[in-house]
Amino acid sequence: MTILLGILGLSLIVFIHELGHYIAARISGVTVEAFSIGMGPVLLHKKIGVTDYRVSLIPIGGYCAMKGQKDFQLALDEKLEAIKGEPDSFYGGNPLKRIFISLSGPFANMIFACLAFAVIAMIGYTFYTTPGKIILANEVYPEIQSNAQKAGLQTGDRILSINGKPVTYFSEISQIITLAADETLEFVIDRDGEILTYFIPVQLDTSTGAGKIGVINWVDTRISYIEENSPAFNAGFLPDDKITFVNDAPIKNTVELQKALSGLASANVSVLRNNEKITLFLEIPSAEDNKAVPLGIQFSVLEIKSPTYSFFPALIEGAKEAFKMLGVTIKSIGLLFKGVDAKQAVSGPIRITVMLGDTVKTGFAQGASVGIVTALNFLALISVSLFLMNLLPIPILDGGLILFAFIELLIRKQVSPRVLYFIQFAGLAIILCIFIFALIGDVSYLLTL
Repeated sequence: MTILLGILGLSLIVFIHELGHYIAARISGVTVEAFSIGMGPVLLHKKIGVTDYRVSLIPIGGYCAMKGQKDFQLALDEKLEAIKGEPDSFYGGNPLKRIFISLSGPFANMIFACLAFAVIAMIGYTFYTTPGKIILANEVYPEIQSNAQKAGLQTGDRILSINGKPVTYFSEISQIITLAADETLEFVIDRDGEILTYFIPVQLDTSTGAGKIGVINWVDTRISYIEENSPAFNAGFLPDDKITFVNDAPIKNTVELQKALSGLASANVSVLRNNEKITLFLEIPSAEDNKAVPLGIQFSVLEIKSPTYSFFPALIEGAKEAFKMLGVTIKSIGLLFKGVDAKQAVSGPIRITVMLGDTVKTGFAQGASVGIVTALNFLALISVSLFLMNLLPIPILDGGLILFAFIELLIRKQVSPRVLYFIQFAGLAIILCIFIFALIGDVSYLLTL
């Protein structure tokens, strides 16, 4: 089911991309000979007018075959200096027509991303986070390097702003740091009422491409939910209890609680219940390899609801979010040249299909609106990535076709078909290498799963 949902999602993105080419070709008077969702052998097809509409066997990819593709091969075979195309063919007429058609596929993906984010803005969503109070990661995981600790931050500090931007929630802190790898950021913090400023270099996580400074979020020990028949339930814990001591050792957050309980078979745990201290006897099950002790407790976090917008303001918000995502994607590509482990950071079609399917399945399991929001968010991310990647000036991609058409406009004659052939062959080799590299990463991902 996960794979099927992923394939359906990717097929939708490809359909939108190829539909953009199709509409532009029809507007430009270029004959579309075939329009296919999927690649390889044709499973279903129906010819309407001059166009053969197809569904092909391999559900990743697709194509919009326009009249004139044989003209390119003919020019190669006959060693012509230019491709001779009829007015209703791709290579016939003004190169501006080719630029328009080539640009329309990626542009359709960007429009979809804007609309997807607009729908999310109209539906709204709920997310869970914690206040901006931090714990130094090296105090929990000694092997981790914490630039925050080196700069002078301490566990219990509350981050007020980063580079002059006020922050309230840890999710905001995480988002800013994640996108600032290899930068130095200004942190203003509150330490027991004293306002301090620190400059902290953001370390690049080579496995993900994200930035990190070595902090984790502080979660208070107030209980929000107890699972029935769990160790905590059997010990008598109740929702809204606040854990304060374990065997007379003071506990301030969930990390300290986990440390205090680690390796114990039982413990006396004190809680505040209606401002009264109560001590409960807790039997602790053994935990698997460095995993959290399964107590059956959920702790209180902040539930934040996003604002909802009417139609036209939602369109504006959708466009803002799509272009924000585009900026993040461009920055992420730049990080690939800074030592990021591309095998882990770059996803191929298999991994994207599995992740997309899993996201959609998990989202809809929590409700229709959650499913729609999570699915649209992931599809918008893929659409923005497809928009950008297709505009790269690599031969055989849309960006390569746009580049050659632009060169033709400048020099006022076509690039030699033979030159085009060799450049496109090189481009195909580049794309094939990227695909194989991503495929190796995908296989490794599946083996990890």
